[in-house]
Amino acid sequence: AVVSTQSTGHYYITNNLSMSVDALQNVASPYREIYQKHWNTIKTRVTKGRIKDVYHFPLLTVENSEIISRLQEVITNYNTNRIKINVSFGFILRNRTTDVLKFFHPSNNTMVFSSPRSLSTPLDYQSLVDDLEQEDAFEFARLQRPTTHWTVERIVCVRFDVTNLFNLFS
Repeated sequence: AVVSTQSTGHYYITNNLSMSVDALQNVASPYREIYQKHWNTIKTRVTKGRIKDVYHFPLLTVENSEIISRLQEVITNYNTNRIKINVSFGFILRNRTTDVLKFFHPSNNTMVFSSPRSLSTPLDYQSLVDDLEQEDAFEFARLQRPTTHWTVERIVCVRFDVTNLFNLFS
């Protein structure tokens, strides 16, 4: 489904407007409620803007290869353009005392890199891939949790923020 908002100039590309029963069966039972409640954030979604695009993807594993695969999927949309990119993760936290589960949204306030990475050459791309392969998503999530009373249960989604530098000057 494509949803357009004329006033902001953004448009959204989404799939799976609600989480299917089949997809829910593949989620461990303790996490199903979180997935259902936050499916709008977890699901595959693309927000296209004039300058910045935001991509969300669910992660079925926490393997770096899945994250890199999603990165490659994003990069193919910008074949001839210079871009800047940053990454954020969404994850489930568990309170050590109460056992309550909580979803931590990926956002522009919790990006992996302190500033977006510029990609204008194949070497820039390889450097980004190398850095993401060395990034421990669980360790990153652990550093983002609100207090030490929370533990990271699992990484559930990844967000890529892409600034199209070509559009800045056109």
